[in-house]
Amino acid sequence: MSERRLYFRIDDYVDIEYLAVDEQTRQRAPAEHLFPGSGALKTYAELKRIDSEATQLFYQIKDKDRQIADYLYLLNRKIDLLGQELISEPRRHRSASSQNDQRVSISEGGVAFTHTRPIETGQLLALNLTFLPTYVGLALYAHVTRCEPVHTGLYEIAAEFESLSETQQQLLSQQIMRVQLAEKRRHQDLESGGNSDTYHQGAS
Repeated sequence: MSERRLYFRIDDYVDIEYLAVDEQTRQRAPAEHLFPGSGALKTYAELKRIDSEATQLFYQIKDKDRQIADYLYLLNRKIDLLGQELISEPRRHRSASSQNDQRVSISEGGVAFTHTRPIETGQLLALNLTFLPTYVGLALYAHVTRCEPVHTGLYEIAAEFESLSETQQQLLSQQIMRVQLAEKRRHQDLESGGNSDTYHQGAS
């Protein structure tokens, strides 16, 4: 009897694009080679990683020389604008199977999304996922495990990821953690706001 791992599932906004492929395609080429825009997303993600690593150094420079820090900030904004243009260009030229931004249910094991057309259970897919608003991109293979009509007239497609690399697993884990932390902060802000309202009401 095969064991199935349990994954923590979240809802997140993702730009999702898919292609129906066969096993020969999966064996022949990485999924990212099937999507022209995935290379740009990979480059943008690396730029953001470098930006994150440089944050502490930037604040050290800012403490010593405000003018140099302001200049470096403007240079960084220019690079960021170029990066955003780099990743937006491929999204202007979409295939017929492309999806717009949508809220999906995702875990380290798979993803569930909606589509206008049904996809046969067992169908092998190449997926190109772009997490929003970070624009971190991930191209991988998955197979359809479920396809059901929903009341909106669309179809809910559930797909299980196949043979993720360690890097892909880490990226998925980071994105899931990002959403969890954001949700935790949101609840804390709501609780803080609620306590504040209660205090003012009692003091009035």
